[in-house]
Amino acid sequence: MMKQTLALLALGIVSTGLFSCRHTRTIAGTSFPVTDTSKHTTLTDSTGNAEANAFNKELLNKLQSNVIAYKTFSAKLKVDYESDTKSPPEVTANIRMTKDSVIWISVSAPIIGEVARAIITPDSLRAVNKMDKKVYLRDMKNAQDLLNIPFDFKTLQDMIVGNPIFLTDSIFQVVKTPAVISFSCESEVFTSLFNVFADDYVLQQSKVMDKDKEKGRSCELTYGEYKTMGGHKFATRRRVFVEAKGVTKINMEFNKVDFDQPVSYPFSVPATYTKE
Repeated sequence: MMKQTLALLALGIVSTGLFSCRHTRTIAGTSFPVTDTSKHTTLTDSTGNAEANAFNKELLNKLQSNVIAYKTFSAKLKVDYESDTKSPPEVTANIRMTKDSVIWISVSAPIIGEVARAIITPDSLRAVNKMDKKVYLRDMKNAQDLLNIPFDFKTLQDMIVGNPIFLTDSIFQVVKTPAVISFSCESEVFTSLFNVFADDYVLQQSKVMDKDKEKGRSCELTYGEYKTMGGHKFATRRRVFVEAKGVTKINMEFNKVDFDQPVSYPFSVPATYTKE
């Protein structure tokens, strides 16, 4: 079971995305929306409210200005992983991407070395478990079912690089405080909640909830310790909290990040590996 956990962690890192923390400011579990009624301003959700409509438009524009545009991305990070039944040791992950094309990830454990490697395209997922000598081959739809997430390829890439996911122009329940702006969005499958810092509009927290209450899936992301990397504001520490059939927690600490540098995607499957 430990071997499978370490191997499939490659998939988990990709699928569950990113949450981060901001060490330059106090990081706490901020509610959705902000509940300090003594200091907040609530904007009316009325369609005819000109002030609210203007603010929502400005909010979207500022959020879009922080979206990271890139051709290629690579990163090295430390990962702590915990679920209801598994708590493997801290591992190191290497992630490489070409926008709209490829996600590649390698996971290594202390002393053991590389334990898993995965490559994802818009249509397929391939992963090798080097400890159990197994290879997993899935089309993207089956991979979504395996990982219990209905996220498409673009969403996975946005999660990895730290861009907002399921952000739409259907903004409502906007709450402003001097430090944080909270708001909600609707998409076809999810209701999304966001907290952004009021001064620079970068993400503090995001929560995605499945509209299908029977599935009961949610994913909360926290972003922090922002640094300027490659001209982008990048959250180098993140926390992921996923509730689906069970609870999964992932802490990530990025220690090397590059944008728009040459990348390669080595991936081979030994003939002796078993396909699953």
